[in-house]
Amino acid sequence: MPQFLYHLEDHARLQYSRILWRNPQSRQRLLYVWEHAEHPHRDRFQENKELILRFLECKDPQDFVDSIDETERWSLRTLTREIPCVIWSLWDQSAKPVEAAQLLS
Repeated sequence: MPQFLYHLEDHARLQYSRILWRNPQSRQRLLYVWEHAEHPHRDRFQENKELILRFLECKDPQDFVDSIDETERWSLRTLTREIPCVIWSLWDQSAKPVEAAQLLS
């Protein structure tokens, strides 16, 4: 199976990112972290944001990669590596806006 021909760290990144993405509060926090001015990969995320978000939301990651236009050369491994890492200090900061929004509702 081609989807398992990539490194276990890549597999873990994809699976945990997709799990977090399914939860609306976690999704908000991920976007806060990835779009934060201090995130080292912010610009790269912005360049591929639409693709990454569709990748996180797709039903089958390998089918999604296979469906991408041939002009863009992506594999499951390379697209997974486009998912930015989580900077934990920014993740901690992201909880404050979420908590404030919950208090207002």
